[in-house]
Amino acid sequence: MSYENFAYYYDSLMDPQFYDDYEQFINNHCHFNEVLELGCGTGEIAIRLAKKNKKVFATDISDDMLTVTKQKAMYDNVDLMLQKVNMCDFSTSYPVDLILCLCDSLNYLLESQEIIHTFSNVYHSLKENGTFIFDVDSLYKMDHILKNYQEKEEDDDFIFQWSVETIDSGFVHHYIYIHDKIEDEIVEEHHYQRTFKVEQYLEWLKKIGFEDIEYYSDFYKYNEECERIIFICRKGKV
Repeated sequence: MSYENFAYYYDSLMDPQFYDDYEQFINNHCHFNEVLELGCGTGEIAIRLAKKNKKVFATDISDDMLTVTKQKAMYDNVDLMLQKVNMCDFSTSYPVDLILCLCDSLNYLLESQEIIHTFSNVYHSLKENGTFIFDVDSLYKMDHILKNYQEKEEDDDFIFQWSVETIDSGFVHHYIYIHDKIEDEIVEEHHYQRTFKVEQYLEWLKKIGFEDIEYYSDFYKYNEECERIIFICRKGKV
């Protein structure tokens, strides 16, 4: 499910340092001039890369996320090529250096065939020696950290509630409630996410054609008891 009204509150709930760390991580692991981002959200990473004179194609399946991204890009006076794209079904007019799918966007694909189609789309949209960087929430996070998770915050401006229901191992339902007291607006959203074992992602990636694959835990050396797993996949010569 795509983010709709929640898009306008998303940035206020995120830590800017996380995006700074991600930008540094990307720059440390690949060289590129053109980048396609799948599931760009509110455009935080895309805008940061565009400010460094990269040619950026920013895509998302949510109209509201793209609207927010466009507004922010105009405010920051950067050029982004924006398009509504379903990552399970896309192609590019020419191959690019780098493709990104960050901030657990891939976890919204609930069926294995959707993930395989996405990996295939990415592979065929990369140049030789191009790089694919994506992340997923770990099984440890979904099965332990998010198990029966409840969060509530309230101040003079808004009420925020987030609860998580476990459906199965690696499969969760998020319920988000926001009451904007200033605008007198209520936002309620339901999101479903699923993750798989690292070995399963590696099997799918190698089946598609990726052979040079690294993976990290939250920007550092991999360990099973982490929250986020970041994969770096390099396409060889074809």
